[in-house]
Amino acid sequence: MTTTDRDRPTPPTELDDDARAALSTLEERDVDQLRAAGEYLKTLAAWKVATNGEQDDGDETDESDREYPPGVPERASVTIKEIAGTTYTYYQWRDGDRIESKTVKRE
Repeated sequence: MTTTDRDRPTPPTELDDDARAALSTLEERDVDQLRAAGEYLKTLAAWKVATNGEQDDGDETDESDREYPPGVPERASVTIKEIAGTTYTYYQWRDGDRIESKTVKRE
């Protein structure tokens, strides 16, 4: 699968300048470091909700509750995007040396 700069994700518009700068420093890191940072941020957000009484907006789906479509392994990375009012779920995983993917329109 070949991707282009057009396929590159963009930071959320809700971020302030400091958060955008922090993300900018991460953009050139390798995949393992990005995944580790992502897991840390999820854990940090859960901790803040628990200790500060902040509200969780419920965007995140618990991994254990997620149903994967046929042919998609449970180890697949999952991204949810809204494009022109339609929400899609993107699944991506490695199969040997190949990267496989599947896109599902959410209803």
